[in-house]
Amino acid sequence: MSRKLLSIFLLLALASCTAKPTPIPTPSAGQIETEEQAVYAALLARYPASGYVIMDTTATDITGIENTSQTLDFVLQNMQAVAPETVDSFRVRNETASLLRNDMQLSVPYVLMSLADRQALFSINQDGWTLFYNRYPDAPGIITFSRVGFNQALDQALCYVGFQSQLLSGAGYYFLLKKVNGNWVVDQQVMTWVS
Repeated sequence: MSRKLLSIFLLLALASCTAKPTPIPTPSAGQIETEEQAVYAALLARYPASGYVIMDTTATDITGIENTSQTLDFVLQNMQAVAPETVDSFRVRNETASLLRNDMQLSVPYVLMSLADRQALFSINQDGWTLFYNRYPDAPGIITFSRVGFNQALDQALCYVGFQSQLLSGAGYYFLLKKVNGNWVVDQQVMTWVS
């Protein structure tokens, strides 16, 4: 009798060792959108202000999205532990430029600026930044976001942020974020341009 029990116990133990792990469910578009806005809000906190001006079109570099692959290769050489699925998600979500929604929940006041509005503002005269700050006195400058790449568990995120506050005062960064106690925090950053 004890041999039978031992055999059953061994079979159960063996079965539990070979059981496949429960797969992580694929996040819905709504979940991704909510998390993307939470990532944007976390990144805006790096530029303290009472209001923000955000470009309405996404980009992955100062020039737009044209150099995404090259820039991303450089970034990944300088970041550690980026999940391949996070990188894949970032690439897919940034194949083309996207318009940001004007109803994003960022927990801070913001205005979306189109490229045409930016060009018009800065083509009026040589000192477009004076006009900018007269029009948007609460803004620290102009911020550009990429779409956010996520891993499937939605606890790692990769995002580009460009920030310009004067003609020769700006920089672009790729941020790797992780979710800690339900909040997005920056884990690593890599600068890709500076002026």
